[in-house]
Parts: sequence; C-alpha cells; structure tokens
Amino acid sequence: MLLKPQKQKERNFSFKGAVQINHSSFFVYEDKDGHKFLNMGKNEKLHKSVVQRMIDSNPHIKRILKRFRIKPLIDTKTLNELTCGHMNETCNIAIGVYSLLSGEFKDKVDMSSLKEASMLHDLGKVLIPSKILNKPAKLNLKERKIMNIHSTLGYELLKTQGVNEEVLSLIKYHHQNLMHSGYPSLSSDNTASDLGVQIISIADKYSALREARVYRRRLSRTEALLILYREVREGKIMPAVYNALFKYAEMYDNE
Repeated sequence: MLLKPQKQKERNFSFKGAVQINHSSFFVYEDKDGHKFLNMGKNEKLHKSVVQRMIDSNPHIKRILKRFRIKPLIDTKTLNELTCGHMNETCNIAIGVYSLLSGEFKDKVDMSSLKEASMLHDLGKVLIPSKILNKPAKLNLKERKIMNIHSTLGYELLKTQGVNEEVLSLIKYHHQNLMHSGYPSLSSDNTASDLGVQIISIADKYSALREARVYRRRLSRTEALLILYREVREGKIMPAVYNALFKYAEMYDNE
C-alpha cells in the first residue's frame, strides 16, 4: 500500500522504483518499517539522502566519477525538474508510442518495464555537473564524454536498489540505436530488447526536441519529427516505431 510520507529522517528511506498516476510520475520510497511512499521529486533533502545511499552502496559509481574528474555532488534541483518535466513527458510519449504499435510488436516489449525505465531513464544526470547540463552552447568533446555517462550512472545508481534487469538495461542503453552506434557500447549484460530501447530513445528525443533548452529554442512538432525521420533514413530508428510516434504526435501533441 502506498502512503503519504510522514515526517521521518530522510536516512530512513530507501528507493523502490517509480510509478505513474494520472500522467504524473512519482518516485517510490520505503521506510525502515516497510511502508512505501510516493514523492514527485520536490523534497530535495529526501532525494539527496536517498541518492547518497545509492552511491554509498555501489563503489563503482565513485570510480566512474573519479575517472572523469567529477566531484560527487548531487544535483537535486535538476532531479526535481526532470521528474516533473522531461522524464515524466518521456514516459507519456513512450506509453503512447507503445499503444499505437501493432500487436506483433507489443508482444516483444514488457509494458511495465518500459514504463518504469522511461520514468527513470535520466536519473544519472543528478551526478552530471550543472555547468555541463545547463551550458548555453554546444558541448566540447570532453564535456560530451561526461554528459554521455549519465545513462551508465543511472544504471549504476539503481543497480543495488532491487530494480529488475530489464528496466536497468533499458536505462543503460536508452541512447543506443539499431546500428549500435550510440552509447554506451553494447555488452554481454544487455538484456533489453532493441524495440524497448527504440521506444524510450525516440520518446526521449522527441520530448527533448519539443522543449526549450538553454542552447536553443523549442522546436515545432514538424521540425522535431523531421529530425527524427532523418534517423529512420540512416537506419537508426525502426520505421514502425517512428510511424507510431508520428501518429501519437498528430493525435496528442498540439503545435
């Protein structure tokens, strides 16, 4: 049973995943007594405490940060913005794309895993320096390499939290494509279906293109769809997934 968080010390909570209710995403936490609670992302103190516990439970995270010379600072403000905005919108789009696929494609994807992974796909950005996340210009090569580890960091943060392997893999590889030229490189631990990765990837990209960013204006529906169609022509996106997104955008995304 999910309850409203009581006034307890944040260190008593552990992370248990994410759910979506009425098109809004919530993180699920559990207290020391086994009671589960919902939080949308606005309690920065709570999130910082929980993310710190994730870091402490997986030494590999600190090794990654050290390799890229990143200070282990938790950007909870970004987490709040992502939860209430981009990650939630990515989930809505991913669900819409899935719903518009034919049955033969739907059978290849676990809807529950797809939904949770799309809500958590950018969690790793809480450890990316804000000066890179919010840079009002094109990233240089070094900054791009740091930005690109956010999917691996998200995977590592959640790895010790009891999240299932399919969700973890979808989060880790949501920037991959059909040509396997995305990041990180595919390895033997990849359990996510290409189709699941495709759905989250295209939902993530479409949501980002339709948002105003510090380095560019908000793109129109047509502009965003044209950019993604180029990736179809390059062999990076499945035509069936793109067609489902196109239908979703026409039905639900007003200019």
